[in-house]
Amino acid sequence: MMGKTHAAGALAAWSLLHPAITRQAFATAQNFEVLAVSLGAAVLGGLLPDIDRPGSTIDRDLLGRLGSSRAGAMLSGLLLLAVSAFLRIPTLVRTVFSAQVMRIMVLRYAGVLSLATGLLGAVLVIVSSLKHRGITHTLLGMGLFLWGADTLLGFSHFLIPWRVPLLMVFGAGYLSHLLLDLIADGVPLLYPVWKKRIRLPVSVKTGSFWDVVVVRLGLVAWLVYAEGLPLIHTLGISL
Repeated sequence: MMGKTHAAGALAAWSLLHPAITRQAFATAQNFEVLAVSLGAAVLGGLLPDIDRPGSTIDRDLLGRLGSSRAGAMLSGLLLLAVSAFLRIPTLVRTVFSAQVMRIMVLRYAGVLSLATGLLGAVLVIVSSLKHRGITHTLLGMGLFLWGADTLLGFSHFLIPWRVPLLMVFGAGYLSHLLLDLIADGVPLLYPVWKKRIRLPVSVKTGSFWDVVVVRLGLVAWLVYAEGLPLIHTLGISL
């Protein structure tokens, strides 16, 4: 499936779980911020499995031209690991950032930035050497990314109250990608317990009419139906 199809699938999955977000979010002043983060988390989860394919939507958005090849992804990963190591050495940070305000800001968030760049760098180095629809297209890969997301959320005091709901929508987006690829070329969903690819009887070729039009529009139609009707009723509009 193409990246836009997976994004539509992630949003459709988000629409199934968003009540878990709204029940908490609208009880606070940060309601729209949390909903925006939850949408982003779902779409990120829906695109993340394709990080193992150079030139994919997630690789282009994150890395630009460097994400168009395996060598670029490897180089990007090594650079991020170098940045992560740099942020762990306060003496170097003070030397590079001469402006006091910038130096204080970097030192304050050095731990979080180092962890984030280190995790992303390690992921890129690993996946740049993997074949497409490998471990990132498995339940094991999904679990590893959920662990990474949970670790990062633990550093955000703003998002900690919504930690579980955000992980739910991220996981739902990720799972929607795996399920959609079951009707493409199949995925090794149960690796390493079962290493063969699992395919559904119905097959949709990536980039075909069924992928671009039917599946994608169907998912968007579901999103509009699931979210639009409750909003209309909330606004008191009768159809």
